[in-house]
Amino acid sequence: MLAAGPMFLKYNSVLRGFPGSVVEALKGNTYTTTIYCIVSGIIKLSKVMVLPDDRKVYRGLGGLDLPEAFKKPDECGIRGGVEYGMMSTTLDRYFPSAAPAVLFCK
Repeated sequence: MLAAGPMFLKYNSVLRGFPGSVVEALKGNTYTTTIYCIVSGIIKLSKVMVLPDDRKVYRGLGGLDLPEAFKKPDECGIRGGVEYGMMSTTLDRYFPSAAPAVLFCK
């Protein structure tokens, strides 16, 4: 499991640019080929796997509050954000805590 195993912290640190201590410890290694292959595999799988139109996935926040730009639409009616790293999600809105998670729709 390249994207969820012990290398997860390193790959996401490269993609997100933090935490700085991890990025610095990589000494310039950006895992370009590995990350490219992971993304390529996900794209290939997405072409042959059909998800239901009503599929909703959630991401727990661990008690964090979202910035206002994520909640309130801007002048173009857009709200949300971009995640630069790999992100796990769940179909269960209340997993792993009793607090509601953020909803992501396709």
